[in-house]
Amino acid sequence: MVRNHSLAELIEAHHRLDTPIQEHRENFLSDWNVEHPFVREFLTKRLWKLLDNPTLESGYVYFDEQREVSDAICEFHASADGLRLQNENVIAGPGSTSLLTAFCLWLVQRKTEEVFYVPPLYYTMHFVLRALNIRARPISGRQAFEPDFVLRLPNKQIVLLLTDPVWFAGKRTPQHHVNQIANWQRETGSLVLVDGSFQYMQWSGSRSEFTSALDPEKTFRVISPTKSLAIPSFRFAYLLMPKRFRKSFLFLYENIVGSASIADLIFAKRALNVLISAKSNHMLTDFLQKIYESLVAQQFIKTEIIPECGYFTFANVTSKLRNQTVMGGEYFELKRYPNYARVNLLKAHAVFLNGRAFAN
Repeated sequence: MVRNHSLAELIEAHHRLDTPIQEHRENFLSDWNVEHPFVREFLTKRLWKLLDNPTLESGYVYFDEQREVSDAICEFHASADGLRLQNENVIAGPGSTSLLTAFCLWLVQRKTEEVFYVPPLYYTMHFVLRALNIRARPISGRQAFEPDFVLRLPNKQIVLLLTDPVWFAGKRTPQHHVNQIANWQRETGSLVLVDGSFQYMQWSGSRSEFTSALDPEKTFRVISPTKSLAIPSFRFAYLLMPKRFRKSFLFLYENIVGSASIADLIFAKRALNVLISAKSNHMLTDFLQKIYESLVAQQFIKTEIIPECGYFTFANVTSKLRNQTVMGGEYFELKRYPNYARVNLLKAHAVFLNGRAFAN
């Protein structure tokens, strides 16, 4: 079994970012913050009017009580993935981090002491699992986008964690690997958690995700429309899950997170309307692909890892900035690309391409 990643190393690496980000945020090319020209169109004036409505309720707001939201989630996945979900398959809330944390605590309730994962695992998951004394064991020394990646799935019932897509590189887990997991899941009865926070951002325009083929009665999938529209100033994500676990999970989740805000609820309704529409978020994903192609053509970056989704790429930044700060492979359990770093395409667009528009 491959060596587990050191949590101390991850924490120390993140702490090293604090000072340079505070002093020169403008040159933090791996930035998690995003800005793009489609925010106003995605949100529309209607959303701002709703927020300014003096008749808005002043009590607690729980997504679980918002049937309109869960209905829209089911409609979206019927259209995008061909899934026939019910409201009992959905738990929505303010952001994916709280759902991932709640899942870890739910594992504690089930007396789970060990999980397996396909590298990489999001930093928050590493942190929370270690804090809860749950051992996380990688099943490969490679990542799913690497050509020599091999799935070493245990021949027993386990809990498997999968991050799809590999967000920092903009790479989806190849379909044949997802199919392998699906066959293994049927044989072993294993539970699978898919951190799909960056799903539904494919540059090809396709709306279907490979992981929708996993058994819905044994699979948890975290989806984040906040990231799908690249508007993190609002918080909205949801969990697709087996119905039989919903009651216990929801009780735990709402006791940890509490209520949401009315602004996040209104954003959730608008975000789902955008994703369900024929245009969806294609203007954003097209824009991201054009930024990447322009950065490569003008030799600001070079990479062997060709992105296909999301707003990050993993590349060698050949045009160095003064006081440049980046996140290299040490942040993502990746050691094979020593000169590569996560590049926020929208940040690189502002820094290297002067924020210019592209012709349709």
